Amino acid sequence: MTHELSRYLFLAGATPVVLLGAAHACLTPRRPGLPTGLSPADPHLAELMSQTRLRLTPRTDMWRAWVGFNYSHGLGLMVLGGLVLLSGSSELLFATGAAILVPFAFFASAIYLLLAIKYWFRAPILGCGLSFLLFLCSWILLPGGGVGR
Repeated sequence: MTHELSRYLFLAGATPVVLLGAAHACLTPRRPGLPTGLSPADPHLAELMSQTRLRLTPRTDMWRAWVGFNYSHGLGLMVLGGLVLLSGSSELLFATGAAILVPFAFFASAIYLLLAIKYWFRAPILGCGLSFLLFLCSWILLPGGGVGR
């Protein structure tokens, strides 16, 4: 019974991750003149970003780097959530991979939660916190391999 509950908590932990990733990708601006939720509030800053090269390489500008970062960040969250959903989709898959994947999901969510607290805003903090708690509970309930055992 605890193994089954652990799996359901694991699957539930993926939901905020996937939703945050999808929202992040959807709110990523495509062009400086077409603002979205992740655009700078000052439209002049968006234009300056498109005219400013990176120190790392002159081949791109801050705007393109910003857009690429936002898309890759959203995609990374969706991939993490997808991995959790796939590995928890059946009892057999979960039983064979839980000892590695549940702690991995827990630590990944812990890192995202710390980043959210330090750098982001309320919605990501709540979503990351919920995933963190669900993955923690899933790990605690793993038979013979939970936290502190």
